[in-house]
Amino acid sequence: MKKIGLTLSGGGARGLAHIGVLKVLEENGITPCCISGASMGAIVGGVYVSGATVQEMESFVNKFVFGNVLDKRYPLYKMQIFEKTNSKFMKYFSIGLSLNALAKRKALDSGRKILYMFKELTQNKTFKEAKIPFQCTAVDLISGKTATLKEGSIALAMRASMSIPLVFEPVKYGDMLLVDGGVTSNAPVGLARKMGADFVIAVNVNPPIGRKEESEIKTPIDLLWRVYNITANKIYSEELTQADFVIHVDTDTETLDFSKNAEQVKKGEEATRKVIEKIKELAEV
Repeated sequence: MKKIGLTLSGGGARGLAHIGVLKVLEENGITPCCISGASMGAIVGGVYVSGATVQEMESFVNKFVFGNVLDKRYPLYKMQIFEKTNSKFMKYFSIGLSLNALAKRKALDSGRKILYMFKELTQNKTFKEAKIPFQCTAVDLISGKTATLKEGSIALAMRASMSIPLVFEPVKYGDMLLVDGGVTSNAPVGLARKMGADFVIAVNVNPPIGRKEESEIKTPIDLLWRVYNITANKIYSEELTQADFVIHVDTDTETLDFSKNAEQVKKGEEATRKVIEKIKELAEV
């Protein structure tokens, strides 16, 4: 049997599909020798290697409410409330609120409550205590380089790896200032190979970047988000080609839409069941 590495990509709420992938791999007796991840892939991977069972993770996300882990002192919490209304006035007010906030802060949320949640989910474990070797990516704003996180607190690394620019504040990590790993390495297949894998399975939870009409780009945030997605997608597509096998999960849920969590997990399950026999054949399981 080959040494199987598992790479879990970033994708916000779409990345909850990784839980379904892990569930099917376990059912078929496939235990990765290592896991690498970025953003939501780092979150799912970090919780899993810290000892949580797939069943525990699935139960948690089925009850998860995004608004409960947002800092009430920051505008993203208020924006979540406004998103639930059909009032155009309130939605435009939300946009104005975010633009005003970004003139005074580094992001729309501090990430303070999210880090606390991560510490609980990982039992505050370190990388050395992980049941499976694990590494994740982030981007250092100081040096401009991709950072590989593999030492110290798993929770802090998860928090750094998921710090979407403008949405969550960057994380001070040693002498680095880190943001979302998905900016430059959303599917870190190379990390899995460096950790010893000779057969890498990557999980793709992101739909191909499509056309967006000019009318859909209304605000500076819309513009920046579009540029970010175009740039990151190009690098991401190239990374996926480096994997020995890619599990493609068909989901187009919005990045911060955590209202369909059970559906995302199910999609990961379904996608993996369709290809599990092929994986076992190629990986010589």
